[in-house]
Amino acid sequence: MLPASFARDGFLPPDQLRKGKLRRLMVGTDGWPNTGKTEFALSAPGPGIVICLDRGFESMLDNPHPPVTRRSDFAFKVITVPLPTQLKQPEYVEHWRAFYSEYLKALANPDARTVVLDGDSDSWELQRLAEFGRTLQVPSLQYANVNNARKAMISRAWDSGKIFISTNKLSDGYETKLDKDNKATQVKTGKEKRQGFNDWGYLYSVQLRHLYHEGQFGVRILMCKSDTSLQGLELWGEDCNFKSLVQTIYPQIPLNEWGY
Repeated sequence: MLPASFARDGFLPPDQLRKGKLRRLMVGTDGWPNTGKTEFALSAPGPGIVICLDRGFESMLDNPHPPVTRRSDFAFKVITVPLPTQLKQPEYVEHWRAFYSEYLKALANPDARTVVLDGDSDSWELQRLAEFGRTLQVPSLQYANVNNARKAMISRAWDSGKIFISTNKLSDGYETKLDKDNKATQVKTGKEKRQGFNDWGYLYSVQLRHLYHEGQFGVRILMCKSDTSLQGLELWGEDCNFKSLVQTIYPQIPLNEWGY
Protein backbone atom coordinates (compact mmCIF):
# COMPACT_ATOMS: atom_id res chain seq x y z
CA MET A 1 0.00 0.00 0.00
CA LEU A 2 1.19 3.47 -0.84
CA PRO A 3 0.88 6.26 1.72
CA ALA A 4 -2.43 8.15 1.52
CA SER A 5 -0.46 11.37 1.14
CA PHE A 6 0.68 10.24 -2.31
CA ALA A 7 -2.86 10.15 -3.69
CA ARG A 8 -3.74 13.39 -1.90
CA ASP A 9 -0.92 15.14 -3.73
CA GLY A 10 -1.85 13.57 -7.07
CA PHE A 11 0.78 10.81 -7.22
CA LEU A 12 -0.93 7.66 -8.49
CA PRO A 13 0.14 4.00 -8.81
CA PRO A 14 0.78 2.74 -12.38
CA ASP A 15 -2.54 0.88 -12.69
CA GLN A 16 -4.44 4.15 -12.26
CA LEU A 17 -2.46 6.29 -14.69
CA ARG A 18 -4.18 4.91 -17.79
CA LYS A 19 -7.59 4.17 -16.31
CA GLY A 20 -10.22 4.64 -19.00
CA LYS A 21 -7.61 5.60 -21.60
CA LEU A 22 -6.15 3.94 -24.66
CA ARG A 23 -2.44 3.21 -24.73
CA ARG A 24 0.00 5.57 -26.36
CA LEU A 25 3.01 4.24 -28.26
CA MET A 26 5.88 5.93 -30.08
CA VAL A 27 7.28 3.78 -32.90
CA GLY A 28 10.14 4.88 -35.15
CA THR A 29 10.86 2.86 -38.28
CA ASP A 30 13.41 2.92 -41.07
CA GLY A 31 14.18 0.96 -44.22
CA TRP A 32 15.31 1.01 -47.82
CA PRO A 33 12.73 1.84 -50.51
CA ASN A 34 9.97 -0.74 -51.06
CA THR A 35 10.41 -2.53 -47.75
CA GLY A 36 6.86 -1.94 -46.48
CA LYS A 37 7.26 1.03 -44.13
CA THR A 38 3.96 2.74 -44.99
CA GLU A 39 2.08 -0.55 -45.35
CA PHE A 40 3.12 -1.52 -41.82
CA ALA A 41 1.88 1.81 -40.45
CA LEU A 42 -1.52 1.23 -42.08
CA SER A 43 -1.98 -1.90 -39.97
CA ALA A 44 -2.10 0.18 -36.76
CA PRO A 45 -5.43 0.92 -35.07
CA GLY A 46 -7.63 3.50 -36.75
CA PRO A 47 -9.04 5.94 -37.43
CA GLY A 48 -5.68 7.22 -38.51
CA ILE A 49 -4.05 10.21 -40.19
CA VAL A 50 -1.02 9.96 -42.48
CA ILE A 51 1.09 13.04 -43.17
CA CYS A 52 2.91 12.17 -46.39
CA LEU A 53 6.26 13.73 -47.13
CA ASP A 54 7.59 10.57 -48.77
CA ARG A 55 6.95 10.81 -52.49
CA GLY A 56 6.83 7.01 -52.89
CA PHE A 57 3.58 6.29 -51.06
CA GLU A 58 1.26 6.35 -54.10
CA SER A 59 2.72 3.19 -55.60
CA MET A 60 1.91 1.36 -52.37
CA LEU A 61 -1.71 2.48 -52.54
CA ASP A 62 -1.94 1.20 -56.13
CA ASN A 63 -1.09 -2.34 -55.02
CA PRO A 64 -3.90 -4.53 -56.47
CA HIS A 65 -3.33 -7.13 -53.73
CA PRO A 66 -2.90 -5.24 -50.43
CA PRO A 67 -2.35 -7.27 -47.27
CA VAL A 68 -5.42 -8.11 -45.20
CA THR A 69 -3.96 -6.08 -42.33
CA ARG A 70 -4.25 -2.80 -44.28
CA ARG A 71 -6.98 -0.69 -42.68
CA SER A 72 -9.44 1.40 -44.65
CA ASP A 73 -9.98 4.07 -41.98
CA PHE A 74 -6.82 6.09 -42.65
CA ALA A 75 -6.84 9.53 -44.29
CA PHE A 76 -3.88 11.09 -46.10
CA LYS A 77 -2.54 14.59 -46.59
CA VAL A 78 0.33 15.05 -49.04
CA ILE A 79 2.83 17.82 -48.27
CA THR A 80 5.30 18.64 -51.00
CA VAL A 81 8.79 19.18 -49.61
CA PRO A 82 11.15 21.28 -51.76
CA LEU A 83 14.58 19.90 -52.50
CA PRO A 84 17.84 21.41 -51.17
CA THR A 85 19.17 24.27 -53.36
CA GLN A 86 15.71 24.65 -54.89
CA LEU A 87 14.69 27.71 -52.82
CA LYS A 88 16.12 30.43 -50.62
CA GLN A 89 15.93 30.19 -46.83
CA PRO A 90 12.81 32.39 -46.27
CA GLU A 91 10.86 30.18 -48.66
CA TYR A 92 11.94 27.06 -46.77
CA VAL A 93 10.69 28.70 -43.57
CA GLU A 94 7.22 29.08 -45.08
CA HIS A 95 7.20 25.43 -46.17
CA TRP A 96 8.31 24.35 -42.68
CA ARG A 97 5.58 26.39 -40.99
CA ALA A 98 2.95 24.94 -43.32
CA PHE A 99 4.11 21.39 -42.55
CA TYR A 100 4.28 21.97 -38.79
CA SER A 101 0.77 23.43 -38.76
CA GLU A 102 -0.56 20.23 -40.33
CA TYR A 103 1.49 18.13 -37.91
CA LEU A 104 -0.03 19.88 -34.88
CA LYS A 105 -3.50 19.66 -36.40
CA ALA A 106 -3.18 15.88 -36.80
CA LEU A 107 -1.96 15.38 -33.22
CA ALA A 108 -4.78 17.54 -31.84
CA ASN A 109 -7.54 15.73 -33.76
CA PRO A 110 -9.58 13.90 -31.10
CA ASP A 111 -10.82 11.27 -33.58
CA ALA A 112 -7.35 10.15 -34.70
CA ARG A 113 -6.14 7.04 -32.88
CA THR A 114 -2.92 6.81 -34.90
CA VAL A 115 -0.84 9.52 -36.53
CA VAL A 116 1.80 8.55 -39.09
CA LEU A 117 4.59 10.87 -40.21
CA ASP A 118 5.53 9.17 -43.46
CA GLY A 119 8.87 10.71 -44.31
CA ASP A 120 10.25 11.87 -40.96
CA SER A 121 13.76 12.12 -42.41
CA ASP A 122 12.36 14.49 -45.06
CA SER A 123 10.83 16.64 -42.33
CA TRP A 124 14.23 16.84 -40.58
CA GLU A 125 15.83 17.97 -43.83
CA LEU A 126 13.14 20.63 -44.29
CA GLN A 127 13.58 21.82 -40.71
CA ARG A 128 17.33 22.31 -41.24
CA LEU A 129 16.74 24.08 -44.54
CA ALA A 130 14.38 26.46 -42.74
CA GLU A 131 16.93 27.04 -40.00
CA PHE A 132 20.15 27.29 -42.03
CA GLY A 133 19.15 27.50 -45.70
CA ARG A 134 21.30 24.41 -46.35
CA THR A 135 21.96 20.95 -44.91
CA LEU A 136 25.71 20.62 -45.51
CA GLN A 137 28.70 22.37 -43.94
CA VAL A 138 26.76 23.62 -40.92
CA PRO A 139 28.96 23.76 -37.79
CA SER A 140 27.68 21.43 -35.08
CA LEU A 141 27.67 24.27 -32.53
CA GLN A 142 24.90 25.95 -34.52
CA TYR A 143 22.57 22.98 -34.09
CA ALA A 144 21.44 23.72 -30.53
CA ASN A 145 18.24 25.57 -31.47
CA VAL A 146 17.12 23.20 -34.20
CA ASN A 147 17.88 20.14 -32.04
CA ASN A 148 15.81 21.52 -29.17
CA ALA A 149 12.97 22.35 -31.56
CA ARG A 150 13.01 18.79 -32.91
CA LYS A 151 12.88 17.33 -29.40
CA ALA A 152 9.90 19.56 -28.66
CA MET A 153 8.26 18.30 -31.84
CA ILE A 154 8.70 14.67 -30.76
CA SER A 155 7.40 15.53 -27.29
CA ARG A 156 4.22 16.91 -28.88
CA ALA A 157 3.57 13.48 -30.38
CA TRP A 158 4.08 11.80 -27.00
CA ASP A 159 1.84 14.29 -25.22
CA SER A 160 -0.97 13.63 -27.71
CA GLY A 161 -1.56 10.22 -26.12
CA LYS A 162 -1.87 8.61 -29.56
CA ILE A 163 -0.04 5.88 -31.37
CA PHE A 164 2.60 7.76 -33.35
CA ILE A 165 4.62 6.14 -36.13
CA SER A 166 7.41 7.86 -38.05
CA THR A 167 9.13 6.40 -41.10
CA ASN A 168 12.68 7.17 -42.16
CA LYS A 169 14.99 6.47 -45.08
CA LEU A 170 18.29 4.63 -44.91
CA SER A 171 21.63 5.45 -46.49
CA ASP A 172 24.98 3.71 -46.69
CA GLY A 173 27.27 4.32 -43.74
CA TYR A 174 30.72 5.81 -44.35
CA GLU A 175 33.85 6.34 -42.30
CA THR A 176 36.99 8.36 -42.93
CA LYS A 177 40.16 6.41 -43.63
CA LEU A 178 43.64 7.36 -44.81
CA ASP A 179 44.79 5.92 -48.13
CA LYS A 180 48.35 4.91 -49.00
CA ASP A 181 49.21 8.54 -49.74
CA ASN A 182 47.91 9.57 -46.31
CA LYS A 183 44.89 11.31 -47.81
CA ALA A 184 41.53 11.11 -46.07
CA THR A 185 38.88 9.25 -48.05
CA GLN A 186 35.31 8.20 -47.32
CA VAL A 187 34.87 4.41 -47.29
CA LYS A 188 31.62 2.45 -46.97
CA THR A 189 31.28 0.61 -43.67
CA GLY A 190 28.76 -1.92 -44.97
CA LYS A 191 26.30 -0.80 -42.32
CA GLU A 192 23.09 1.09 -42.98
CA LYS A 193 22.59 4.49 -41.44
CA ARG A 194 19.24 6.06 -40.64
CA GLN A 195 18.68 9.43 -42.25
CA GLY A 196 17.07 12.16 -40.18
CA PHE A 197 17.31 13.28 -36.58
CA ASN A 198 19.63 10.92 -34.69
CA ASP A 199 18.63 11.59 -31.06
CA TRP A 200 15.39 9.63 -31.25
CA GLY A 201 15.83 7.14 -28.44
CA TYR A 202 14.72 9.17 -25.45
CA LEU A 203 10.95 9.32 -26.19
CA TYR A 204 10.37 6.50 -28.66
CA SER A 205 9.44 3.16 -27.11
CA VAL A 206 10.14 0.97 -30.14
CA GLN A 207 12.47 1.29 -33.13
CA LEU A 208 12.14 -0.99 -36.18
CA ARG A 209 14.12 -1.80 -39.32
CA HIS A 210 11.99 -2.82 -42.32
CA LEU A 211 13.23 -5.75 -44.40
CA TYR A 212 12.39 -7.51 -47.66
CA HIS A 213 13.68 -10.92 -48.73
CA GLU A 214 12.50 -13.43 -51.32
CA GLY A 215 9.04 -11.94 -51.66
CA GLN A 216 8.39 -11.46 -47.95
CA PHE A 217 8.29 -8.33 -45.84
CA GLY A 218 9.63 -8.23 -42.31
CA VAL A 219 10.66 -5.99 -39.43
CA ARG A 220 13.56 -6.27 -37.02
CA ILE A 221 13.20 -4.82 -33.52
CA LEU A 222 16.18 -2.48 -33.08
CA MET A 223 15.13 -0.99 -29.76
CA CYS A 224 12.50 -2.05 -27.24
CA LYS A 225 12.47 -0.15 -23.98
CA SER A 226 10.00 -2.46 -22.22
CA ASP A 227 11.88 -5.70 -23.01
CA THR A 228 15.43 -5.36 -24.30
CA SER A 229 15.67 -9.15 -24.79
CA LEU A 230 13.46 -8.71 -27.88
CA GLN A 231 16.03 -6.49 -29.63
CA GLY A 232 17.12 -8.28 -32.78
CA LEU A 233 13.90 -10.31 -33.06
CA GLU A 234 12.37 -10.35 -36.56
CA LEU A 235 8.71 -10.66 -37.57
CA TRP A 236 8.06 -11.88 -41.12
CA GLY A 237 5.16 -12.39 -43.49
CA GLU A 238 1.80 -12.59 -41.74
CA ASP A 239 3.43 -11.47 -38.49
CA CYS A 240 4.81 -8.27 -40.04
CA ASN A 241 2.10 -5.90 -38.82
CA PHE A 242 1.35 -3.61 -35.89
CA LYS A 243 -0.99 -6.03 -34.11
CA SER A 244 1.59 -8.82 -34.07
CA LEU A 245 4.23 -6.36 -32.90
CA VAL A 246 2.31 -5.22 -29.81
CA GLN A 247 1.23 -8.78 -29.03
CA THR A 248 4.89 -9.82 -29.13
CA ILE A 249 6.20 -6.92 -27.04
CA TYR A 250 3.23 -6.45 -24.69
CA PRO A 251 1.51 -9.87 -24.34
CA GLN A 252 -0.08 -8.77 -21.07
CA ILE A 253 -1.97 -5.85 -22.65
CA PRO A 254 -5.37 -6.63 -24.28
CA LEU A 255 -5.69 -5.55 -27.89
CA ASN A 256 -8.68 -3.34 -27.08
CA GLU A 257 -6.36 -1.12 -25.04
CA TRP A 258 -4.53 -0.31 -28.29
CA GLY A 259 -7.78 0.48 -30.07
CA TYR A 260 -8.49 -2.81 -31.88
